[in-house]
Amino acid sequence: MGPTTNGATHDYQLLKNEFDVNLGLLDLFELLADLGYLGLVADYDLPPVSLPHRKPRRSKKCPVAALTDAQRAANGAHARRRVKVEHAISGAKRLGCVAQTYRNKSNSFNDRIMAIACGIWNWHLTQKKTNLI
Repeated sequence: MGPTTNGATHDYQLLKNEFDVNLGLLDLFELLADLGYLGLVADYDLPPVSLPHRKPRRSKKCPVAALTDAQRAANGAHARRRVKVEHAISGAKRLGCVAQTYRNKSNSFNDRIMAIACGIWNWHLTQKKTNLI
């Protein structure tokens, strides 16, 4: 995970800026990505990355473009795994200063705010678990 950035920069572009293709750092992890990272396998020469199946384009040869039942089931399983990540991101954004426009000039403080928000969310999850027992 790299430093926080502002503006409308795509996540895959941030990943390419942060991790050099030749370092092989991404080979150490099991990658679970969405369709925004389609070029990941080709650019980084990785083992298979868990990506959902794309719906094929309609054409004259294939007028009915749809996923097979097996592909739909695989996409559902992929979504069930990814939803945990999306919930963690939204949990960190519950701290208002993470989700709103931040006007501090210090770049190092941006990362601290995100680390604090993630820590509070993790603490909330542990408290929620202990109260259920």
